[in-house]
Amino acid sequence: MSLSAKSVLKEGSTQLSHICELDLVQQASHQRLVSLIATISVSSRNADTIYTMIMRGVNIFRLNFSHESHEMHSKTIELINEALERIHKETGQIRTVAIAADTRGPQIRTGLLDGDVFLRSGDNLRLSINRDLYDKGNKEAVYVDYPNIINLTKTGDRLFIDDGRLLLHILEVGVDGLLCEVIHGGQLNNNCNVILPEIEIDLPAVSEKDMFDIQFSIKANVDFLFASAVRSAKNVKELRTVLGEKGKHIKIIAKMDSKIALSRFSEILRAADGLLLSRADLGTQIPIEKLFITQKSILGQCNKAGKPVIVASHILESMRTLPHPTRAECFDLANSIIDGADCIMLSSEVAIGSYPKETVATCDTLCREAEKVLWFRDLFSDLVSEVRGELDAAHSLAIAAVETAKRTNATLIIVLTTSGRSATLVSKFRPRCPIVAITRCERTARWVYLHRGILPILYTSEPSTDYATDVDARVQFAMTSAKKWGIIDDGDPIVIVSAWKDGGGFTNNVRVVYAFFEADRVDCLFRSDRRHSRKNTNLQMANREPGDKKSINA
Repeated sequence: MSLSAKSVLKEGSTQLSHICELDLVQQASHQRLVSLIATISVSSRNADTIYTMIMRGVNIFRLNFSHESHEMHSKTIELINEALERIHKETGQIRTVAIAADTRGPQIRTGLLDGDVFLRSGDNLRLSINRDLYDKGNKEAVYVDYPNIINLTKTGDRLFIDDGRLLLHILEVGVDGLLCEVIHGGQLNNNCNVILPEIEIDLPAVSEKDMFDIQFSIKANVDFLFASAVRSAKNVKELRTVLGEKGKHIKIIAKMDSKIALSRFSEILRAADGLLLSRADLGTQIPIEKLFITQKSILGQCNKAGKPVIVASHILESMRTLPHPTRAECFDLANSIIDGADCIMLSSEVAIGSYPKETVATCDTLCREAEKVLWFRDLFSDLVSEVRGELDAAHSLAIAAVETAKRTNATLIIVLTTSGRSATLVSKFRPRCPIVAITRCERTARWVYLHRGILPILYTSEPSTDYATDVDARVQFAMTSAKKWGIIDDGDPIVIVSAWKDGGGFTNNVRVVYAFFEADRVDCLFRSDRRHSRKNTNLQMANREPGDKKSINA
């Protein structure tokens, strides 16, 4: 078994002994299982930074439509493609990364200010729906662009301004606005968002700006839509309607960013392709002491349902201005991994921070260290026990593959897939080793990054006329790539999941092979039993010239 996998695969007889035996000195060297999402903006929108981010493990790039123009996002996509081409020229490998469009969603916003406005606790502020005040905001009154606010709110309700930085209580509801008392003050800026945590606003799920941004995203061929302010399953369906036939390939990731969305968690989870836990937004609407338990519950339910889940907001926030994170941030990130996150999203740390490269490198290291703590045996058993009713063939095969990998102590699971579904089902049951999804579909090679543990490989060779020969060629290519990544070594058991015939929907074959390497070949080969693989290694050792120090595994 390769050294790179030992730290991941090692487990004691109990969870307690596993934790007690964790290596406290050696750096984690295994392949990271969690995907990293990086937001690109002014600090990171340059060729060298994006290239370094990809080399250090960023899998998905996020375009934030709340803040930047389409021209800037087009430039970002161009730089990403240039970085991928540069990597291909330098390494000969085809790397893939996915792109996510983050919509602003329906929002209530304040107007423009006539000068600086600083609000102190105890001040009174009137939020007026009178359009005449749009560009005349001051310390006494500010325009708000939601006329129905006077019909939905009542005395005593809370409201937040500017992503929760300012907290106000409503003292009086008038015919043209709200009289509010400032509880937590601060600097008020132009066009700040207004959050009503206890109220379901009646704004459309897709605003005019969202419509414009979604059309751009479809033309830009993005892979994911991070949908803000989703309040129900109906909103997800409305988004699918807007995406239409041209955008049907785009996966909708619904944000858990409001108290209303949290109250309808189950229906949103069923309707969306995955969830994004926006801790900054949610943290303004629920008690702060309930936020960590909410994260654990959401991640657990997503794992149970087999839906990917992203943890976002304030991951390594202090690295906006410092080259290293706080210890509390390290603990928080590690616990997110242990809780079951599929992806970790970096936002302002890499978008406008001073150390985007260092932030990505730190996040990568922390994730790999946290993954050593996971107790995969009980996790697999728990996930299998939660599957109710009669299983279909695809789920049965995924469970069989993970069980086989567990019993053979496999270093790698290789899944031959077209749509990516077989690989994501294997990921659902959380094998302790990486999953290589080898596919000829470029889109599949991008969207599987949402699921923990999947390493996609784009296979570009033309299909062989003989299906069995084509299967062996793809498996060999996957194993050779895994060897270059340091995932497998000579004699390692590998689980292969494939179809019995060509075409999608026929995946029903699980087998175990063993890797071996011939001295005069770069390609990784495989045999059906470990004995012959070990024999091959021994022969190479015996045939080496005296004094030849070159490793047979080079």
